[in-house]
Amino acid sequence: MIEELNIRDLGVIEEAHLFLGAGMTAVTGETGAGKTMALTSLDLLMGGKADANKVRLGAERAVVEGVFRVNSDSPVIAMVEDAGGHVESDDDGASVIVSRHVLSKGRSRAFIGGASVPVSTLVNIAQHLVTVHGQADQLRLASPIQHRAALDQYANISGSDLEQTYAKQWATYQKLLKDVEHAKERAESAGTERLALEALIKRIDATEPEIGEDDALKNELLRLENVESLRQAIAHSLWALSGDESQQGALNLLDSSAHILGKSDDSELQNLAQALSHSSEIASEVVNQLGMIVETIDVDPERLNEIHERRAQLRAIQRELSMDIPTLLQRREDARIQLNELADPQAHIEQLERDCSASYSELMSLALQVSEQRIAAAKRLEKEVTVELQNLAMKDAIFTVAITKLDQPTKDGVDSIEFLLTPHNGAKAGKLATTASGGELSRLMLALEVTLSRGLSDADHTFIFDEVDAGIGGKTALSIGERLAMLSRKSQVLVVTHLAQVAAHATAHVVVDKQTERSSTVTQVRLIDAGERERELARMLSGHEDSEAARTHAAELLRASTMAT
Repeated sequence: MIEELNIRDLGVIEEAHLFLGAGMTAVTGETGAGKTMALTSLDLLMGGKADANKVRLGAERAVVEGVFRVNSDSPVIAMVEDAGGHVESDDDGASVIVSRHVLSKGRSRAFIGGASVPVSTLVNIAQHLVTVHGQADQLRLASPIQHRAALDQYANISGSDLEQTYAKQWATYQKLLKDVEHAKERAESAGTERLALEALIKRIDATEPEIGEDDALKNELLRLENVESLRQAIAHSLWALSGDESQQGALNLLDSSAHILGKSDDSELQNLAQALSHSSEIASEVVNQLGMIVETIDVDPERLNEIHERRAQLRAIQRELSMDIPTLLQRREDARIQLNELADPQAHIEQLERDCSASYSELMSLALQVSEQRIAAAKRLEKEVTVELQNLAMKDAIFTVAITKLDQPTKDGVDSIEFLLTPHNGAKAGKLATTASGGELSRLMLALEVTLSRGLSDADHTFIFDEVDAGIGGKTALSIGERLAMLSRKSQVLVVTHLAQVAAHATAHVVVDKQTERSSTVTQVRLIDAGERERELARMLSGHEDSEAARTHAAELLRASTMAT
């Protein structure tokens, strides 16, 4: 849920700091006071489009910051950390800071846990934190895609092992379908492909490259091209070790030193004598090896030419086929396997088709399991939502979940799912887009959310309702307030409303109003206390906050809402 909201230089809002709690918070204010800008701040935190024109006149940037509280097992924690952000954890959960900077000139920036992130990352994370319902969202409610998602959430299919298993099997089946199609295409052009594969194998066989061969040739080439310097180095080393007629070498000196020390009765000196003798043996072996090496190194023009020609061959085939040597050798093996398949392409196709058929059977088995869960859940959802609609002053409305089997499975199963509504007696069940009015869609959205929220274990999610009570009043408005309050028992609810009957059910109340200071108009966003709340409800009821009749009515609404909750 949103614990804290800070806004600076956004539209008519110069600066605002709000501390929000669990439960239901009403956001009210006169038309034009800036409620839209308050919602814009929340939309920015959820990855909404940034508009430089929304930056307050004269300011360099607009800044919106929200502190979100999540449960310790929330997927948001891992998502934020994967994005490089910091999460402040404690025994009760974790806090995540999300902010958005909108520049008056330039691009906007998004931050999660202090880390700069793409807006797309912000969108992905925000959908786990906040759900927004407004007039524009009624179009989404009319979409069968949303209907399936809602039913799967209610049926506990979303995120389940069954859903993940089905998704993997769907991917396997789709790959096999492509493999069959590709195999058939190859069979039609088998002659041409066979010639190409044979030519490739023949070309690589002609060169017969080996892994590491070029490096070995390079080292040998360096050695041959530096024969003289190698000879001098070896000759100097042999002279230093063996000496000549005019000077003793290291071998003689080591032996002499070992002999002198070995005559001593001191055990420590005798140990040193043995060490010198051992060193002499090693030096003697080095002399022998240097002698053998000097006999083998010689300038061999033919070998030099062979190395240059071989390296040229290796470079040529790598350039020609645009592959390094390990890839060349692997490509040859793959080509041999493909040739075997082309030797009897029909047998290969038939095997793939058998695999595809088996995969389809497994996919359909899983799809039917998903379908069974959906059908069982749909019956329960119909009953619960219908009851909620009756509680929202749609006493004769009937909510129906229509599930029909598709001819072929899709990535989401084998069901076509659509929500239908019978708004009143005598009417036929129809699609939401054509049957329900705007007010009815608003109430249906609320009925669904109240029903779906019963499956939530902890209140770490936030629902924002923007003017969902438009076109509604009287008892219906009271009913909406009651259901919003019910939803707020499991989740945080923020509702932007123009109806006192709805606002009266809130546990906290935020007022957005304009103030004129030094010929400048600014909007304040503030939490109000009980006394101010009664005046605000009176204003919403009559347009006059000091009207005694309106104040009395407001007090009655507050008392009634307290009793209802």
